[in-house]
Amino acid sequence: MKKITGWAGIVFLGLASALPLAADQTNYAIGKVGGSELKIGLGPRPVAMGEAFVAKADDLNSTAWNPAGLAQLTGYQAGFMHNIYLQETSLEYVAYAQNLFEGAGIGANLTYLNYGKLDKVQVDASGLPVVVGDFTPSVFTFTAGYGQWVLSSLAVGGAVKFISQSIDTESYSAVAVDVGGLIRPGVEGLQFGLAIQNLGTELAEASLPMNAKVGAAYVVPVKFSEKDVWNLLLDVNVPFGDTNYTSVNIGTEYWYNQMIAARVGYKAKNTGDLGGVTGLTAGLGVQIQMINVDYALVSFGDLGLTHQIAIGVNFQ
Repeated sequence: MKKITGWAGIVFLGLASALPLAADQTNYAIGKVGGSELKIGLGPRPVAMGEAFVAKADDLNSTAWNPAGLAQLTGYQAGFMHNIYLQETSLEYVAYAQNLFEGAGIGANLTYLNYGKLDKVQVDASGLPVVVGDFTPSVFTFTAGYGQWVLSSLAVGGAVKFISQSIDTESYSAVAVDVGGLIRPGVEGLQFGLAIQNLGTELAEASLPMNAKVGAAYVVPVKFSEKDVWNLLLDVNVPFGDTNYTSVNIGTEYWYNQMIAARVGYKAKNTGDLGGVTGLTAGLGVQIQMINVDYALVSFGDLGLTHQIAIGVNFQ
């Protein structure tokens, strides 16, 4: 146990050395990146763990985080999530995933983002702005993915996503792909993950928010009862051509008797002049036979809190 814990400690300390990157002041191509809705975390389980999920990805959320994780599925999973986001914005998320054959799985999800009603303003003859109505910007995204173990220690996967955006009378669309991998280095309980996301066409004449994630997940060999599981997670997320900064995400999840899960995490990144407590996440999960309910709370400092709640079914 000491040898395993020692290896895990080296790995997590190595990734943690990237924490200073989260305070990097470099700003990338302001105004040239669109599709900001693609950066919203999907699924209360990974979100509650600080969005550190690229190396864990083992449920129906894998399609959105790392499609290689679909290779880890057993049985069938389906779920629905409601996200009470910032201001009047809300996000609905439906996901499905299943084991296709031994060592391979498929998944799909559909999201609908509603920005709420906004005033439509025109300039009158005197040059003053006048409200002439309202409109509701929205975005639909459909993603389908596949993952498979190609070696006993290596899984790979890919996903294709279709994005449709509506702003008043204008509509835009884009297509993108995600690719990912999982590696088991031969140390019990330790797994690495890598994903490159949003490689695709432009949306409304702006590039999509392409990013790369690398991370590690470790199942801690310490528990209170035989069925308990303790996961420790760490991700580094690097955007390309984006206005956001590199972030380092850490999280943990403890399942008690495979019935109740407690989750907490932190997303370390440069938030500029945004005040208040930002980046903290927390959540709970409850599993009763084949029904599971998950909740996540995320702090955005002065912008407020967001809440995600999901209900799902698992058929083993």
